[in-house]
Amino acid sequence: MFSVSLAQSNLEIETVKEDETIKLLNQIELLKEFKTENLSIRIYQIGNESGSAGFNSGEITHNIYFAISEFGELPNQSLFQIKDLYAVEIVNIKRKNPDCSLIELTFIENKKKIKLKLELTINELKKASW
Repeated sequence: MFSVSLAQSNLEIETVKEDETIKLLNQIELLKEFKTENLSIRIYQIGNESGSAGFNSGEITHNIYFAISEFGELPNQSLFQIKDLYAVEIVNIKRKNPDCSLIELTFIENKKKIKLKLELTINELKKASW
């Protein structure tokens, strides 16, 4: 077993002072992470301001981010965003092929649950039917 004390390893611990970084990392939530043969995909949600869902209870909407990366030393990477969704749930993920995933999610709009089907590749995120 190998152990090193903090004093011996010259490890520096700093307090982050940038308000935007602090806010981002405290509000971000990983909804789903998965990999295909060629891609790594992470779906995050970040909360908007209190009351953004339009309810008196102060509930919020979220911006949903789709981070996609190829594997390798210098991978192609993309980030896609859908803004202002309420009560998002990832329902299903299917692989169309190693470079394309089909993602089904639900969200609430005007008190109705809406299904949204998406097709995701390294180059685009678009509505899909399947």
